Amino acid sequence: MPFTLSHAAAVLPFIRQTGAARGPLVASALVAGSFAPDLPFYTDTVVPGGMAFGTVTHSLPGVLTVDVLITAALVGGWLLLREPLLALLALLPRAGRGRLHAFARGRPWTPLGTRERAVLAGWFFLSAVLGSVTHVVWDAFTHPGRWGTQLVPALNTVVGDRPIAMYLQYGTSALALAGIGGFLWAVLRGEPGGTTAGDPASGAGAAGPDGAAVPAAPVPAVPEPALRLRLLLTAPVVVCTLLGGAYRTARAYAVHGATVGWFDYVPDLLFGAGAGLVAGLLGYALAVRLLQRRAPRGRAADGGVPGQPSGAGAEPAA
Repeated sequence: MPFTLSHAAAVLPFIRQTGAARGPLVASALVAGSFAPDLPFYTDTVVPGGMAFGTVTHSLPGVLTVDVLITAALVGGWLLLREPLLALLALLPRAGRGRLHAFARGRPWTPLGTRERAVLAGWFFLSAVLGSVTHVVWDAFTHPGRWGTQLVPALNTVVGDRPIAMYLQYGTSALALAGIGGFLWAVLRGEPGGTTAGDPASGAGAAGPDGAAVPAAPVPAVPEPALRLRLLLTAPVVVCTLLGGAYRTARAYAVHGATVGWFDYVPDLLFGAGAGLVAGLLGYALAVRLLQRRAPRGRAADGGVPGQPSGAGAEPAA
């Protein structure tokens, strides 16, 4: 896909609007697994030649092995980024913030013993594999030369100098982004199927006059920075994203020049920008957590227990 985040749309049927997966599946592993096969395309920005490893991550052996490891690394990165990113939501309405906080945290991981941890690890593995399978199958029918386009030769038919599969690649990517946006909008609005009143897993509070859930006040695990500080911390993220996209595109242009059209540089632009975005977000998260450690311990950002960061002790969530 030209936009890897679109792959998350394929696993949304397995995720509730509370942020928890259906049944014993692990939501974070489902989403990260749907991204995992494309990671080599982003690392190629800093490790030239990394694109070639994509043939491994898009294969069945890769789905069952290396993609699971990549998924675990991505989930670890998400746990590092999650609370600092939630700290940026201060400008949203209180109810919307509560729903997004509950959705992002999902279902807490609370295994009590060795057996529970083993069961959780097993479902994490299956969730990661399921997410990666949706990615590989989707790509198979939207990328020329993959087994899916060989199975359906009509997808290789050239229309306007490009195979039909490529139009499907960009078209389904756009539709998937719209679907993800609609899902998140439903989460924000708390539509039916979302949080339920009094559900501790969803973070919802009491029911309102119309019977709808009223989300409890969000409890950020890191203090919400002031507006000026948020702008100061997020500016480097934007710069890293722009620089990554520009660098990767310029590198590709040095090889291909004008022998290909501008359309062919879109993947390079997006992969470079994505790599820059990840680097910028990691820097932002580390800066926020460093500021959290240096914050006065005599007060809590949300009026909680003095000497303890707000939301401290929050458990990782699926």
